[in-house]
Amino acid sequence: MNIGKMDKRVTLLKPVRTPDGQGGRKKDFEPVATVWAEFRKPKLVTAEMTGAVISDMTQEISIRYRTDVKRGWRALYGDRVFDIIHPPYDYNRENTILVCREVVR
Repeated sequence: MNIGKMDKRVTLLKPVRTPDGQGGRKKDFEPVATVWAEFRKPKLVTAEMTGAVISDMTQEISIRYRTDVKRGWRALYGDRVFDIIHPPYDYNRENTILVCREVVR
């Protein structure tokens, strides 16, 4: 792990269910922690499915080792929001890798 490459501040957001006032629940996100992160080179996969070209881009974000981050959480960097789409994995308890997909609004 190269600490010098962790030069971005990312806020980790945990999903919470809150009442919507009509008997149901809506999913909101609350901040858990702000951490230093390294954005690795994005990966792009292109495939053809039923005659149409489909592409999917994932972003790996490396943070210091954490055990509480789960799939379904979000990472917020500035005005960019990333869904954590894969259970985080770690290398020798040094850092945690978050596999994310950017939320397009």
